[in-house]
Amino acid sequence: MRSAPVVDLMAALEKSVADARERRGKSADGGEATVHEMPAKPKKKTAAKKATAKKTAAKKTTRRKTA
Repeated sequence: MRSAPVVDLMAALEKSVADARERRGKSADGGEATVHEMPAKPKKKTAAKKATAKKTAAKKTTRRKTA
């Protein structure tokens, strides 16, 4: 029985990244990504809550007693 060839996943990933960087070309700062501050999200306006009417408890009916 033949065993399957062993694949070094980290080496394959590093080669893939290096190839992608070559295809993309390097920028003036060495090809590294830049970090930017995210703009603050505007606060959502909340609608005024409507006053809810209180529900009255359901009235229990008394059971008729049979003699």
